[in-house]
Amino acid sequence: MNQEQRMTSSRIVFVSTTAGEMDIWTMRPDGSDRRNLMQTPDWEEDHPAWSPDGMIAFCSRRHGKGEIYLMDPEGNSLCRVTENDLPDLRPHFSWDGQTILFASDRTGQADIHAMGRDGWIERPLEASDAGGDDSAFSPDGQWLACTSQRDGENAIYIMRADGTQARRVTPEGLVSWQASFSPDASQLVFTAHVGDTPQLHRINADGSGLVNLSGEHADEFAATGGRSCPRNRPLCANPHRAQQGVSSHAR
Repeated sequence: MNQEQRMTSSRIVFVSTTAGEMDIWTMRPDGSDRRNLMQTPDWEEDHPAWSPDGMIAFCSRRHGKGEIYLMDPEGNSLCRVTENDLPDLRPHFSWDGQTILFASDRTGQADIHAMGRDGWIERPLEASDAGGDDSAFSPDGQWLACTSQRDGENAIYIMRADGTQARRVTPEGLVSWQASFSPDASQLVFTAHVGDTPQLHRINADGSGLVNLSGEHADEFAATGGRSCPRNRPLCANPHRAQQGVSSHAR
């Protein structure tokens, strides 16, 4: 690992409205040295995700709808990856950095799609009558966690990385989204509504052992791809060293 990669892996990427609109920022783990990478007051950017080699994928609405872009950790080398009549949202890298998962309505409903880093679209990974949204690979790349409404409510599902063997993990009645795997893929951290309040939860991959991690704290969101964290939902630059997950969304 060269010096630039070490520096990159010590920073957190997150979304902030400090400058007025939603922009992509980075900061040190102690909260210092905050940098606005975009400074685009006329449009919004969100859903940042680190690649294993230190690039940042994100969603930008500079063309009036969501499209996926890549940039380096300083906000340079901007590259548009998707170009579609429908919004493409919530990018997330595979464990090897060669594939980007994202949510899109291009099949007529919200489904998870896969593409190479050059923007080549492979196929929808999670096609169902109710569609899917939010996705995160397990650290070994063998499994995928996603949010789906196939049973009429947002719930967390696990499937093989190729989209097969899908099964529901979260119980009925618990509106859930934004899941991420533990390092050994035995557990998931996710966001769920308790009444009208979003809170952090943990559950075993087999659906047992549900725990509310927020307690009395309100408005806490899981960060898929990094440490689960409230408010700004940061994403650790080196996801394979993070304690609770693998990309980050702002909702």
